[in-house]
Amino acid sequence: MSTRSFPGMPLFDSATYFNQIPRNSVFPDASPAVEIFVLGLSVEGALDDFRYTKDFLLSYSKKSQDTYDKFRGDAERLLLWSWLVKRKSVSMLRRRDLEEYTDFVAKPDPSWQSESVERRFTRKNGLREPNPRWRPFRLAGAGKGRLNTKSWQGLFSNLSVYFNYLMAEDYALGNQIPIVKKNCPYLIQQSGINTARRLSELQWEYLLSSAQSMADKEPLYERTLFVIATLKSLKLRISELSERPNWLPVMSHFHRDHEGNWWFRAFGKGSKERDVSISNEYIQFLIRYREYRGLSPLPSKDSSEPLIESRADNRGLGSRQLRNIVELALNEGCDALVRDGFTVEATELRAATTHWLRHTGASMEVAAGRNLAHVQADLGHGSIRTTDELYVDSDNMERASSAKGQEV
Repeated sequence: MSTRSFPGMPLFDSATYFNQIPRNSVFPDASPAVEIFVLGLSVEGALDDFRYTKDFLLSYSKKSQDTYDKFRGDAERLLLWSWLVKRKSVSMLRRRDLEEYTDFVAKPDPSWQSESVERRFTRKNGLREPNPRWRPFRLAGAGKGRLNTKSWQGLFSNLSVYFNYLMAEDYALGNQIPIVKKNCPYLIQQSGINTARRLSELQWEYLLSSAQSMADKEPLYERTLFVIATLKSLKLRISELSERPNWLPVMSHFHRDHEGNWWFRAFGKGSKERDVSISNEYIQFLIRYREYRGLSPLPSKDSSEPLIESRADNRGLGSRQLRNIVELALNEGCDALVRDGFTVEATELRAATTHWLRHTGASMEVAAGRNLAHVQADLGHGSIRTTDELYVDSDNMERASSAKGQEV
């Protein structure tokens, strides 16, 4: 990372603190540094930019933590670039400006990048102080930081929603994002076979055994082992395991029916609840984790303990903290693969994210012969076609199979 200092700062805190801002206030009382920064900019319209963006994010902050985080990240980066690089209000950005912005996103200035994910704000003397180590972008490398096609599509989608909001408020003159997206040289229109974003049997074996070794050597890593096993075995999104403004996963979300089957109550996309079926083998990981925490082997309907506990207080963990836990385990798994000579597999594993564990769990169950409709219900997909396309891809598998017998 560049040693040059970053001229900006984070603008919007996590949803928990963001929602504490009074609706009629522009700036949070707990973060006076943000107000000083915005009002100190020599950019006409910066204050209005901040106010309209704050109102835009407010409509998402109480619905979904992940959705708020995505809109916050893309809007915040654009605001900072517009103010610090173009020296103009976001409402004054035109097509050429936004095309220039995509070039910047593809290759950010080194001073705008950090080597790891950092908190935006830290608590100090009762205030939320901007973290000086935070940067808008993550340093590219080992599969991290660079935007793939799906990320570019997400960026354009989020910014288009943002500019549509500004237009509806009569603040922006138009929305040039669809045109910029159409001509973007970094957005590859894919029509080929999707590369599976999942772990192989070997990679999963090494990841799980590495997490088990960590827990065996140091009990503090029992939490790491449980998170890895839960994301894969229950096929959860990271948000479904994290504490959010409207949801805290607790132990009583594990429940047993009258036939003795165990289920997990998940709160997923669209504020929809679903019950995820649980294997007998996973129950052993649940028992191990609960015994480490000094709890009874299995939870009851009155078990109110946070599912993944914070060591600071009786709270759950946010998605960022959970991702850090998973990343630590992934690094251990990579190191183990390298030691045993599986360098290619290790390189692939370094590109993995938490969501790969969800894909891995579903794909392995389908490969083992589990009914696709049952996997669909556990995943919370509205259509079995979605499950098939993501984890089986029957049409392409049949096409590949029919080609193998053809003569040259």
